[in-house]
Amino acid sequence: MSRRTRVTGNAGLGHGRPGLLIQVILLMGSLVSSPVGAEPGTARDLAEKIGLSDAAIERVAEGQVVVEELKASSDKDLSIALVALVDATVEEVAKAIDSDAFVRVSTVTLSRGLISPDDFSLAAMKLPDDLVEKLAKDPRGTFYLSASEEDRVAAAKGGADSTLNAYRTVLSDRARAYWSKGDAGITPYAGKGRSPKDDLAAANGAAERVLVSPETRALLTTPPSKAKGPARHHLDWRVEKGRDQAAPVLSHVIEYETGEALLLIDRRFYSGYDYDSMLAMVGVLPTPKSKQSVIFYINHTYTAQVAGFGGSAKRSIGRKLMQKELVAEMERVQNVFKKP
Repeated sequence: MSRRTRVTGNAGLGHGRPGLLIQVILLMGSLVSSPVGAEPGTARDLAEKIGLSDAAIERVAEGQVVVEELKASSDKDLSIALVALVDATVEEVAKAIDSDAFVRVSTVTLSRGLISPDDFSLAAMKLPDDLVEKLAKDPRGTFYLSASEEDRVAAAKGGADSTLNAYRTVLSDRARAYWSKGDAGITPYAGKGRSPKDDLAAANGAAERVLVSPETRALLTTPPSKAKGPARHHLDWRVEKGRDQAAPVLSHVIEYETGEALLLIDRRFYSGYDYDSMLAMVGVLPTPKSKQSVIFYINHTYTAQVAGFGGSAKRSIGRKLMQKELVAEMERVQNVFKKP
């Protein structure tokens, strides 16, 4: 994704509960609050701050992706964390994000674009013809929507094009409400317990165990239209490869960079298929080796499919499937920086 504008400042990260990825974030907090160019310490110092075991240190150093399960924040939460080493500086990773290099190696993202707060248009969002035809025939079963939104799409006249435009307008209205009101502007989906607003509140609670300062917590709770400070906020739309059909997604992306570290937060406040919502945090940290960086990734994905009876077993299965995909994705990111 494109960072658009680079910023500097203090991220205000605090202390938290021990754990591999939490310790990585703590390390990031110590780096962004330290003078630019400060000596980051020895490899052992870095490892101790991150909280890696000797075995895990060896695996990361060998180029493997280390995975840690996180405590679920709700009965809908598939939570997981990854950490890996890349052969690039923080600045090189930042440039790769600017150039959309990570999007190009993604096997999930089919297309994407920015949503302008001037008009919130999604006119550029295309969907496969067969999926639009399916939406026209079954507006109440193709994508996740509220009952009133389903009625709006069902009322569209004139065939597939009119149906797609009606669906785009529904998503545009969701983006406008979120930009203005934040989580308070999110409309629940039809069905019991299908509220991205509640999901993201649970995700915020998990993130606040790490991001303990008021300034950093405000990144998660302040509507983007009212956000202040050095972090950059923007909305985007994406069409992702779902389980058996393409799925539109609306995201709020928060971008923060200092001279020594990079932090990205991705809040999926609408997902049309497969899952209800998601919060992901990505951090890039320098290491004592000048040409290497640590990338950490924390993901809380919420789906009603793992809630209720047998939820623990279903979450375990869902987490394993997600882990396989995310590890493969992280390995592709590592390959972006492989030297010939």
